[in-house]
Amino acid sequence: MAFSNPKVYLEKLARPLLERFEKEPNSYELAVSCSIILYHYCDVVAYVRNIKPYVAAKQLTDKVSNFEIIRALANAGKHVELTHHPNKNLLGLKAQDLQIGKGAAFSDGTFFSDGTSFDDSPDTVMVTTPDGETYDVLLICNNVLENLEKEVEFYEV
Repeated sequence: MAFSNPKVYLEKLARPLLERFEKEPNSYELAVSCSIILYHYCDVVAYVRNIKPYVAAKQLTDKVSNFEIIRALANAGKHVELTHHPNKNLLGLKAQDLQIGKGAAFSDGTFFSDGTSFDDSPDTVMVTTPDGETYDVLLICNNVLENLEKEVEFYEV
C-alpha cells in the first residue's frame, strides 16, 4: 500500500476513519484520530513535492478551509496544549477543550447567534477555541477531507 501517494492516503486512511467517526460522532478517540490523520496529509504532500512539511501545511492552509483548525486540533490532541501554531488566536487550545455537545445547527458549521443548535441535533464532539469560536469537529473533518479531495494539485500525483 503506497501511503506516500496522496490519493491512497485519503482513500485508504482518512476516508475510512472519518466514516467510523460519522457512526460514532461523540467519540473523542475518533475526533482526535481524524484530526491527526487529516493534518498529517501535509507530510504526504511534502514527501511527494520534496518540500518541508511546514511549507506543505502552509499551502494546504491557504487552499483548504478549516485546515488550520484541524492542525490545531491534531497538535492539541497529541501534545495536550497547543503552544506553537501560525494562527496565534489558536494558541492555548487544550485537548480538554474537546467536549460533547449538540452538533452545528447548519451544514456550514454555524450555530444560532446565541451559540446553540437545534434540540434534536445529535451529540458530537465539539471544540471551542481560545478565540471563542465553536466548531463541530465531525463537520470540519468532513469539510477538510472533501476539500482535500477536490484540490487536485495536492490529491493527484
